[in-house]
Amino acid sequence: MQIVRAEEMYEWDRRAMDEYGREGHILMENAGRALAGRIRRKFPEEEKFLVLIGGGNNGGDGYVIARILKDQGFDVTAVQVVPDEKIEGDALYHKNVYTKSGYDLAELTEQEWSRSTVVIDAMLGIGVKGPLRPPFDDLVRDVNRSRVHRVSIDIPSGLPADEGEEEFEAVKADTTFIVQAPKLSFFTEHTSGYYGEAEVVDIGLPPLSVTGPARKWRAEEDVKAGYPRLPASAHKGSRGKGLLIGGAQMMPGALVMAAKASIRAGAGLTTAATVPGNIPSAAGTLPEVMFMGTEEADGVISGIDTDSLTGKDGVAAGIGMGRKEPGRAVIETLLKETKAPLLIDADGLYHLRFLLDVLTERKEVTVVTPHVKEMADLTGKSTGEVKRKPFSISREFAEDYGVYVVLKGPHTIITAPDGRQIVESSGNEGLAKGGSGDVLTGILLTMLMQHDQPLEALANGCFLHGKSAELLTAGERTVYDLLPTDVVEGLSSVFHTYIEE
Repeated sequence: MQIVRAEEMYEWDRRAMDEYGREGHILMENAGRALAGRIRRKFPEEEKFLVLIGGGNNGGDGYVIARILKDQGFDVTAVQVVPDEKIEGDALYHKNVYTKSGYDLAELTEQEWSRSTVVIDAMLGIGVKGPLRPPFDDLVRDVNRSRVHRVSIDIPSGLPADEGEEEFEAVKADTTFIVQAPKLSFFTEHTSGYYGEAEVVDIGLPPLSVTGPARKWRAEEDVKAGYPRLPASAHKGSRGKGLLIGGAQMMPGALVMAAKASIRAGAGLTTAATVPGNIPSAAGTLPEVMFMGTEEADGVISGIDTDSLTGKDGVAAGIGMGRKEPGRAVIETLLKETKAPLLIDADGLYHLRFLLDVLTERKEVTVVTPHVKEMADLTGKSTGEVKRKPFSISREFAEDYGVYVVLKGPHTIITAPDGRQIVESSGNEGLAKGGSGDVLTGILLTMLMQHDQPLEALANGCFLHGKSAELLTAGERTVYDLLPTDVVEGLSSVFHTYIEE
C-alpha cells in the first residue's frame, strides 16, 4: 500500500479527474459512501452521531456521510462549522444534495454535545499547517474534552499530514478512517497516537504514479507472496553461510540470542565469532552453531581473522561488542574486507559514526539497523528531529552513504540506497526490551542470505520478528513478560501461520 505526502494525495485526486475523466463530485460521493459504510459496520444503530462539517474535501465527505447515514435510519445531527462562503466546489454540490434530500443543519449547542455518543470529525483535511485559527482551535478542544467516541475522517483535524511539524493542536481520535492511502504522519512517533485505531478505506481511485522513490506500507499478503520457498534440493550450503561477530566478555548473551535467531530463521551454517572466554558457555547453549575466537583486548574484540570472511554469504557485527576503542578497528576492517552483505548493529553503530568516510567507499551491500538515538548519533541530528522526520532523514542517509537503513520503532522504516522505503508495522510493546534488537539482527542476517533483493529481505525479517511477538502475546505470553528468547522460539509459529501453504 502506497504512503503519500499531502501534495501527492492532491495530485492523485487531480489525475483521477483530469486524466481519468472522473468528476470530482462523483469521487466525493464514492468516498463518502465508502466511509459511511465503514462507520455503519463499526457502530450499532442506537448510536447518536454528531457530524462536524468544515470546508474543502473533508467537509464534503462529511455531508455525504451524514446523508448516507440518515438515509439508512441512523440518528445523525449535522453541523456546518464554517461560514457558507467557505463551502464551495464539490463540497457545495453535496451540501445541496444533503438539503434537497430534506435534511437540516443544526446549531452546535450544549444539548447536541450531550445527546451525542459518536462525534464524526470532518472539519479539516490534509492541508493544515501551523496553529489552528478560529473556530477550529476551540472546536478541536471541545472534541477532545467530549466523552464520546471520536471518529476522524482521513486525518484528525489539526494534525499535519506530512512529517516535520513540531507544534500543532489536533483532535485525539479514537478511530480514524484514512482515505485511500496513509499519510506520513500516521507513522511518525509524535503524531501517530492521534489517529487512534486506524483503518484505510479504499474509495476507488485509479492507481497512483509517483515521480520519486516509492514509500510502501507492508501487508501480510506481500510477505506470503514474496517469501522465497525452499526447493527440494536445498542443503545447508544453499541456505546461507553466515558470520556473527560480537559479544564482549561481559556481554555474551547478545551474540547467543542473535546466533540462535539466525539458525531458527533458517540459516544453513552460522558461525559466531567472539572473545575466547565466551566460547565454552555459548557453545554449550548452541550446539548447532560453530564458534571461533577473535583477538581480544581488555575483554572486547580487538581483531578478526579476515580469512574467516571468505566464503560467507552474510556478515553481521556489533551486537554486544562494547564501545571501547579496539572495536573501531574491527568495524573498519569489516567495512574494507567483507565482500558479502554486511549488517552493522548496536555497538557497531557507535563505532561506525567515526568511520563514515570508510563507509562511503564500500561497494557491497551494507545494512545499518539503528533505533532513534543511534540514528541521531549517526546523522548529527537530535533525537527529536529524527522522531519528527524519520522518512527524510533515513532516505538522506541511505542515499548519501549507499546503505540500507532499518530505522527501528513501532513503525520500522526500511530504506534502500535508491530512496525506496517500506514501512513494517508488525510487533508490539513486548519488544521494548533489551535483546530484542539482537534477535532481529540474527533474523535479518539469515534473510539477507536467502533473498535476492535486500530491501525485501529486510522487510520480511522485520515481519518475522514482529509477528512472532504478536502471536506469542495473543497466546500464553503478555507484553509484560515477553522475552527476546521467546521471540526466537515463536518464529516457528510465524512460519506455520504466514509462510507455509
